[in-house]
Amino acid sequence: MSESPLTRQAILTAALALVDEQGIEALSMRRLAAALKVDPMSIYHHVPNKAALVSGLVQTVFSEMALPAPGGSWPVQVRAWARAYRDLALAHPNLVLQIVTDAAAVSEAAILVSEPLYAALNSAGLGARAVVDSANTLIDFVNGYTLALAEGTTSQSAGVGSMGERLAAMDPDQVPTMCQVHDALKDEQTTSSGFEAGLDIIIRGIS
Repeated sequence: MSESPLTRQAILTAALALVDEQGIEALSMRRLAAALKVDPMSIYHHVPNKAALVSGLVQTVFSEMALPAPGGSWPVQVRAWARAYRDLALAHPNLVLQIVTDAAAVSEAAILVSEPLYAALNSAGLGARAVVDSANTLIDFVNGYTLALAEGTTSQSAGVGSMGERLAAMDPDQVPTMCQVHDALKDEQTTSSGFEAGLDIIIRGIS
């Protein structure tokens, strides 16, 4: 058993390490106790249940998000927020991308980090519904991009070239527009990020 006094912070630190390594589905009081070398019942003195444990992880991780400082135009603020959220999701994908199925955890995370995003969208002159819809669209984009990047399936990780190679092996009459577009891009040299391109599209849509 552990010789160090058990604390809530020690529990959260061990839980986050477990989630980062094995995913949130692997998180259980028994596995956490084994990692901490304590009796499982001792954890309940600090964290009453798994929901409280996940809530603590959300608070720990999302409170460390590098929120953009006030100032600048609303597109600058939106870009800064999206990049910060992307970096957070990439640092802890097993937590950030899996809490989306937990309504309580999602709401808690949103309250912790979304004020600058809402303020930026509000300053763009949007109505209340448009602010919420735009924020949700941006968050869904970052979540989807991060998940694809983690799995190596984004256009940025796979490259336009690999898609072009697959298209070249197909009958062009089946996918004529895709063949046309990728053929036009085959000699293009670019370091443009798919993430930044996606932000451009969303921001233009908001404008």
